[in-house]
Amino acid sequence: MRIAIDARALLPPTTGIGTYTRGIAGGLAAMSGSEVRLFSPRPLPETDGRGPWTVAADHHPLGMIWAQTTLSRRARAWGADALLAALTIGPVRGDLPFVSVVHDLTPWTKPEWHKGRTLVGFAPLWERTLERAERLLCVSHATAGELTRAYPETRERVRVVWNGVDSDFAPPEPAAALDETRRRYSGGNPYILSLGTLEPRKNVETLVAACELLWSRRAGLPDLVLAGGAGWKTSALFERIEKSRYRKRIHMPGYASRETARDLYQAAEVFVYPSLAEGFGLPVLEAMASGLPVVASTAEALREVAGDAALFADPEDPAAFSRAIERVLDDPAARARLRAAGLLRAAEFSWEACARATAGVLAEAAAGANR
Repeated sequence: MRIAIDARALLPPTTGIGTYTRGIAGGLAAMSGSEVRLFSPRPLPETDGRGPWTVAADHHPLGMIWAQTTLSRRARAWGADALLAALTIGPVRGDLPFVSVVHDLTPWTKPEWHKGRTLVGFAPLWERTLERAERLLCVSHATAGELTRAYPETRERVRVVWNGVDSDFAPPEPAAALDETRRRYSGGNPYILSLGTLEPRKNVETLVAACELLWSRRAGLPDLVLAGGAGWKTSALFERIEKSRYRKRIHMPGYASRETARDLYQAAEVFVYPSLAEGFGLPVLEAMASGLPVVASTAEALREVAGDAALFADPEDPAAFSRAIERVLDDPAARARLRAAGLLRAAEFSWEACARATAGVLAEAAAGANR
C-alpha cells in the first residue's frame, strides 16, 4: 500500500503533532508491504528528510493553500492509495481518499485558546473535512466521544488509535549526565518539570501558583522548570512569573528539542501537567516512559492515557496540585509505585502498534473510496 502523509507538522519548530507525524511515518514505513512518502510545502529538516520514507517537498510559502491546491494532486501522481491528513484538515477537492487525524477539537470548542492564524486556516475547512474524510482517526476515546457528540453523523467513520512513544524516552542511567542537566537548566538544583508550548490551555499559571504554595511552606523543595516555546497569549503568564517573589526558582529554558526533552525528563523529580484540555497528552506518556512520577490534571484524555499510573488534580485548584506534588516528593513508596506503574503503562503504547492500527484505517479508507 502506498501511503501519502501531510508532513507540514515536521517543519520547525515541531510540537506534539510533529512528534506524531514522525512516529507514525516511521511505524508505517517499517511495515511489510507499505511504502510511505512525506509531502511538504517546503524542504524538511535534514533529520526528517532522511528516514525509512521518501520525501516530496515543494517551495510554497503558504502551507494551508498548498494543502488545498497541490497536496492531493502530487500524492495522486505518485500513486498513493490514501492520504493521512496528520494536521486534521484534508484537501476539500480531489479524488484521493484521506483519513483525517483528529487530535483535539479545541480550535472549534475553545477558539479563544488559539492564534487567529490557526482559526483562519482551520475553521473554514473543518466541516468540509468532516464531509469528505473516508475515516476520522481520533487519538483517544475522549476525543472520539467529543467528536461524535458534536457531529453524530460521523459515528460510523470514527476510529480510535492511541499514539505511541519514542524509544528515546527511557529511565536514566549515568548519574553524571543528570547532574549536568540540572546545572544547565535549573542552576544545579533538583526540579519539578512541566513541558509543552506555553499557551492558555496548558494552564501553567496554576502550576506556578501551586509551586509558590509549596515554597511558602517549605523553602527546601525543588525548583520549577517550565520547558517549552512561547505560544500565544502569554503576556499575562510572563508578567505573573516576573512578579513572583520566587522568580529565581522558576526556570524557563525555552523550546525543548526531543533530545533536550529526554534529558529534562530523566533528571527531574516529578512531572506535572496541569492542562485544561488535551486530545491525548504525549508529554505525560513520555514522562512515564522515562520513569518519572506524574501529576496531571483531571482532563479526560489525560486520565485515559495515564490510567492508574499518575496522581490527578483539579486543573482549577492550585492547592490540590500543591498537595499532589508534595505527596510525590515526600513519600518514597508513592514515588516508587508511580514510577513502576508509569513504566508498565507506557509499555502499552508503541508506534508499531499505532502504525498497524492506522494502516488498517487507511486500508478501509482506500477500499471505501473504491466502492
